[in-house]
Amino acid sequence: MLDKNTKWEKQAKAAKATQVAFDVSETVHKNIQKQSVDHQLKPSDFIRKMLGLEYKAKKVRPRLTVTLSEEDYQKLGELFSIDPNDHIAIKHAVAKKLIEVVENKG
Repeated sequence: MLDKNTKWEKQAKAAKATQVAFDVSETVHKNIQKQSVDHQLKPSDFIRKMLGLEYKAKKVRPRLTVTLSEEDYQKLGELFSIDPNDHIAIKHAVAKKLIEVVENKG
């Protein structure tokens, strides 16, 4: 039972935490983003690590996300000659395109 109480106390403390945003130059922002990727951490966890604060060492999943509207699916369907309603096929076509872009850049 002690573990549940300890977990609850940690959650209560986290609920009292305040998110802080930093207005920094684009160069600093990009550098922090790149370093966090290199360390396989979220930017917020990388900043906490830099500051000597506790952070979750859980690695970031190697996943990219994008929000697509129905209009976007229409355009992508046309681009890839895929039925715009076949969201899975479009997802695979986009993933293939991302891989091609990276491989051709190298």
